[in-house]
Amino acid sequence: MRVEGLSEVGNILRDMDRKVANKVRADMRASILPVASEIAGDVPATPPLSGMNHNGVTRWAGVPKASVSFTPGRARGGSTRILAMKFTGGSRTGGGIGFDYAELAGNSTRPGSKFTKVYERNGIPGFQHRVSGQGKAFNAGIRRAKPIKGKAGYFVFDSAVKRYKGIEGLGKRAIEKYMQDATQQIARLRAAR
Repeated sequence: MRVEGLSEVGNILRDMDRKVANKVRADMRASILPVASEIAGDVPATPPLSGMNHNGVTRWAGVPKASVSFTPGRARGGSTRILAMKFTGGSRTGGGIGFDYAELAGNSTRPGSKFTKVYERNGIPGFQHRVSGQGKAFNAGIRRAKPIKGKAGYFVFDSAVKRYKGIEGLGKRAIEKYMQDATQQIARLRAAR
């Protein structure tokens, strides 16, 4: 087998606008971000469990923020990925992280704590109590409020899995357009030489 014109194509590719790869990323992000926003919108604004309606760190903060990042590389387990959708429920300082707890309920294999962290009650510090099955009760409550297949991923993951084919199709279309544009540009540059 003889490979002809490989060095020529290599030179052409180096001469091409280096922003083309960034353009495919931007196109992919622009086409998939609305879907990510729809997925985030599937998360209920009201707490799924009555016990999450409070002002503490683990409060339900409502619909998460969605973002799409282009992160080529290898994911855990050996699978490849081109982009990632990220959904942020909140933070300990900037908002409740109840969404994060509810999304992952039942996913942890780590044994729970025997005692709570020391907390303050009515302005008096130093309170702590034994944890006696609250985690299991929380997981069971989320499962009753939002049944899913599998161990966890009750809101955004469940919604994303249902849209998987559409998301994959958008990504493929962006890559196919990039390949067509690159092929046309290579043909133009070769003809100009």
